[in-house]
Amino acid sequence: MRRDGDLLVAHVARAKKSVLLCAPFIKLGVAKRLLSAIDPDVPIDIVTRWHAEEVAAGVSDLAVFDLAASRSSVTLRLLDNLHAKLYASDDLLLAGSANLTATALGWCSDPNLELLMAVPSNDEAVLRCRAGLSAARLATAEERAAIQAVVDEMQRPPLPEAKTVDDALAGPWLPKLAAPERLFAAYVPSGRERLTTSAIEAADHDLQALAIEPNLNEPTFRTQVAERFSTMPAVSAILRAAQSDLSDAAAADLIQTLVGTSDMSATARWQIVREWLTYFLRDKYEIAPQSFVTRLRPGAGRE
Repeated sequence: MRRDGDLLVAHVARAKKSVLLCAPFIKLGVAKRLLSAIDPDVPIDIVTRWHAEEVAAGVSDLAVFDLAASRSSVTLRLLDNLHAKLYASDDLLLAGSANLTATALGWCSDPNLELLMAVPSNDEAVLRCRAGLSAARLATAEERAAIQAVVDEMQRPPLPEAKTVDDALAGPWLPKLAAPERLFAAYVPSGRERLTTSAIEAADHDLQALAIEPNLNEPTFRTQVAERFSTMPAVSAILRAAQSDLSDAAAADLIQTLVGTSDMSATARWQIVREWLTYFLRDKYEIAPQSFVTRLRPGAGRE
């Protein structure tokens, strides 16, 4: 079953005009993952609350302020009595119980049982909630510093909501398995004995991140991998860049920007991503002859 976090990533990634992220608890890693899925030109309104005891307990991160400040299209506002969880992508809305934390969105080993569902934009309760959000004040560096000073003096045990994303899902994900045609072999028990230990470890990393359902036949498996792969935040950014011709050097630079340093060079990571693009998304993307740029296939629609 698809996790609420994956649903939310796909939801905000479709926005063309505006995004609203409204939740009392927001963790930095989750905020980064969502913002990386949204077109940089789309205005984003984040509404949350800062209570020192909650920050001290680890359920909210003040560093979300710095993340918002680093992106001109993001506004961060505060509302002390906020309890609503509402996520708008243009005119489409999701609401429910899930905060913007790994525990709430299913990005941890022991997630909460949450509800996140589509709601009509003209629903009376939604309109009342959105009207109430107009009272939210702009977050400032001074208020951030004041809350942090109180937090520094407090000793609070972490609450369950403070769990972070598993290592396999931390930060923007990119595939590790260099031979994507072997992913199905790692997925089925009978195929694993033909793979090396390193290939199995890489495949397990990718299968866990993509949350592929069990017991699928190979065609359904490939369809689901293609869908999940293309909606992962870092991959979505690469696909946007490939709407025009994308050279290997430019792709490596983009990956360096998206995911930073790791035990693998950006060039090597791009080579793996390129293999996945031309294997799972071969109907849309190709390596152009002679120039070797990655591009949309002629006739494939732009996203």
